[in-house]
Amino acid sequence: MIQLQFTVAPEHWISSLCREDGATVRLLSMKPSDHGIEITHFVEIVSDTVNAEEMKKQLQNCTDVTGSDIAAVGANRLVGAVTSNECMVCSLIANSQTGYFIGPAATEKNCEMTYRLFMNGEGIPIFLQSLHEQGVVYKIAEIAKMNKSRALTSKQERVLKSALELGYYDYPKRISTEELSKVVGLAPSTISETLRRAEKRIISGYFDRS
Repeated sequence: MIQLQFTVAPEHWISSLCREDGATVRLLSMKPSDHGIEITHFVEIVSDTVNAEEMKKQLQNCTDVTGSDIAAVGANRLVGAVTSNECMVCSLIANSQTGYFIGPAATEKNCEMTYRLFMNGEGIPIFLQSLHEQGVVYKIAEIAKMNKSRALTSKQERVLKSALELGYYDYPKRISTEELSKVVGLAPSTISETLRRAEKRIISGYFDRS
């Protein structure tokens, strides 16, 4: 499992909140619409200078935002879902056929968006080529193997690799837990536990590095 970290210019609504409100925007996860044009982002937005209600109003006025279900959690923090139609990077990630985990993406001080993807080595050049073909300008910050202290066991790696390759993490899923268990030769409950443990190691490794 390899981590790919890269930065791109964010879509308009993220850039607006970052530059005008000094907000940090974190994309916790994402989900494509049924027709594949819009992306729903599950986000956390925090600003040290602008209150949550003002940020909420500004967000709703952004032309690329087609819908939002977001709530103030504290004086300067928003949490919820934002749907937009201009995130090419999000679309490529969500529709990737290479298999991946996505770590939380976040804006940096210069308001560029940094993404972290965890995928197999063969998937990285395929994904980067898709960015290039769509005219997305990106800068690679890091390509690195998982930290040894967070390395997967051989069983976790085998199950996780099979899950990635067979579309368990695609949206929609191309294989169920029960079907995956038949391919790998383990009980569904064992598959679920093994994947949870592997995912925990990957996520823990991400936050350790952060």
